Amino acid sequence: MRNRTLLKPAALQHLPRKRAFVHMIWATRQVRDSEVRSIADLFRDQAAAFDSTGQMLLLSLNADWPMVRLWVAVPDEGLLGPYYGFSVCARQDLPLAPALIAGDVSRFQRLFQGV
Repeated sequence: MRNRTLLKPAALQHLPRKRAFVHMIWATRQVRDSEVRSIADLFRDQAAAFDSTGQMLLLSLNADWPMVRLWVAVPDEGLLGPYYGFSVCARQDLPLAPALIAGDVSRFQRLFQGV
Protein backbone atom coordinates (compact mmCIF):
# COMPACT_ATOMS: atom_id res chain seq x y z
CA MET A 1 0.00 0.00 0.00
CA ARG A 2 1.25 3.50 -0.78
CA ASN A 3 2.51 5.96 1.78
CA ARG A 4 -0.51 8.09 2.69
CA THR A 5 1.08 11.47 3.20
CA LEU A 6 -1.03 14.58 3.04
CA LEU A 7 0.26 16.92 0.36
CA LYS A 8 -1.59 20.14 -0.37
CA PRO A 9 -2.00 20.50 -4.13
CA ALA A 10 -1.23 23.97 -5.44
CA ALA A 11 -4.71 24.07 -6.97
CA LEU A 12 -6.26 24.14 -3.48
CA GLN A 13 -4.62 27.41 -2.50
CA HIS A 14 -7.29 29.41 -4.34
CA LEU A 15 -10.30 27.69 -2.74
CA PRO A 16 -12.62 29.92 -0.73
CA ARG A 17 -12.46 29.77 3.05
CA LYS A 18 -16.19 30.28 3.60
CA ARG A 19 -18.93 27.72 2.95
CA ALA A 20 -19.36 28.10 -0.78
CA PHE A 21 -20.15 25.41 -3.32
CA VAL A 22 -17.00 23.81 -4.65
CA HIS A 23 -17.14 21.37 -7.57
CA MET A 24 -16.25 17.98 -6.11
CA ILE A 25 -14.45 15.09 -7.74
CA TRP A 26 -15.91 11.69 -6.85
CA ALA A 27 -13.96 8.43 -6.75
CA THR A 28 -14.94 4.92 -5.75
CA ARG A 29 -13.45 1.59 -4.76
CA GLN A 30 -14.69 -1.68 -3.34
CA VAL A 31 -12.72 -2.67 -0.22
CA ARG A 32 -12.81 -5.28 2.52
CA ASP A 33 -14.73 -4.22 5.61
CA SER A 34 -11.47 -4.38 7.59
CA GLU A 35 -9.97 -1.60 5.39
CA VAL A 36 -12.72 0.96 5.99
CA ARG A 37 -11.33 2.24 9.29
CA SER A 38 -7.89 3.13 7.89
CA ILE A 39 -9.48 4.87 4.88
CA ALA A 40 -11.81 6.78 7.20
CA ASP A 41 -8.84 7.85 9.33
CA LEU A 42 -7.02 9.05 6.20
CA PHE A 43 -10.13 10.93 5.08
CA ARG A 44 -10.60 12.65 8.46
CA ASP A 45 -6.96 13.77 8.52
CA GLN A 46 -7.20 15.06 4.96
CA ALA A 47 -10.52 16.83 5.56
CA ALA A 48 -9.15 18.52 8.68
CA ALA A 49 -6.17 19.79 6.68
CA PHE A 50 -7.82 20.76 3.38
CA ASP A 51 -11.59 21.12 3.78
CA SER A 52 -12.36 24.35 5.56
CA THR A 53 -15.64 24.59 3.61
CA GLY A 54 -17.03 21.22 4.77
CA GLN A 55 -17.50 19.86 1.25
CA MET A 56 -15.59 16.56 1.41
CA LEU A 57 -17.55 13.35 2.01
CA LEU A 58 -16.76 9.67 2.57
CA LEU A 59 -19.70 7.39 1.81
CA SER A 60 -20.31 3.65 1.88
CA LEU A 61 -22.72 1.00 0.73
CA ASN A 62 -22.51 -2.60 1.87
CA ALA A 63 -21.70 -5.11 -0.87
CA ASP A 64 -21.36 -8.88 -0.58
CA TRP A 65 -19.77 -9.49 2.82
CA PRO A 66 -16.99 -8.72 3.62
CA MET A 67 -16.85 -6.13 0.84
CA VAL A 68 -17.96 -2.50 1.09
CA ARG A 69 -18.19 0.04 -1.75
CA LEU A 70 -16.74 3.44 -0.77
CA TRP A 71 -17.03 6.83 -2.45
CA VAL A 72 -14.92 9.86 -1.62
CA ALA A 73 -15.60 13.45 -2.69
CA VAL A 74 -12.63 15.81 -2.84
CA PRO A 75 -12.26 19.34 -4.26
CA ASP A 76 -9.07 18.57 -6.21
CA GLU A 77 -7.95 15.43 -8.05
CA GLY A 78 -4.53 15.82 -6.41
CA LEU A 79 -6.11 14.78 -3.11
CA LEU A 80 -7.00 11.35 -4.53
CA GLY A 81 -3.37 10.17 -4.51
CA PRO A 82 -3.50 8.60 -1.03
CA TYR A 83 -6.69 6.70 -1.92
CA TYR A 84 -4.94 3.77 -3.56
CA GLY A 85 -7.14 1.90 -6.02
CA PHE A 86 -9.94 4.49 -6.12
CA SER A 87 -11.11 5.47 -9.59
CA VAL A 88 -12.85 8.68 -10.58
CA CYS A 89 -16.58 8.37 -11.18
CA ALA A 90 -19.44 10.69 -12.08
CA ARG A 91 -21.76 12.13 -9.43
CA GLN A 92 -24.72 10.41 -11.08
CA ASP A 93 -22.99 7.03 -10.52
CA LEU A 94 -23.46 7.34 -6.76
CA PRO A 95 -26.15 5.21 -5.09
CA LEU A 96 -29.42 6.80 -4.03
CA ALA A 97 -29.03 5.95 -0.34
CA PRO A 98 -25.40 5.59 0.78
CA ALA A 99 -24.28 5.80 4.40
CA LEU A 100 -22.13 8.69 5.61
CA ILE A 101 -18.85 7.51 7.14
CA ALA A 102 -17.24 10.93 7.51
CA GLY A 103 -17.84 14.49 6.41
CA ASP A 104 -20.36 17.22 6.98
CA VAL A 105 -23.76 15.79 7.99
CA SER A 106 -25.75 18.75 6.67
CA ARG A 107 -24.05 18.55 3.25
CA PHE A 108 -24.75 14.80 3.13
CA GLN A 109 -28.40 15.40 4.02
CA ARG A 110 -28.76 18.07 1.31
CA LEU A 111 -27.27 15.78 -1.34
CA PHE A 112 -28.93 12.49 -0.44
CA GLN A 113 -31.92 13.15 1.78
CA GLY A 114 -33.29 16.35 0.30
CA VAL A 115 -33.00 18.21 3.63
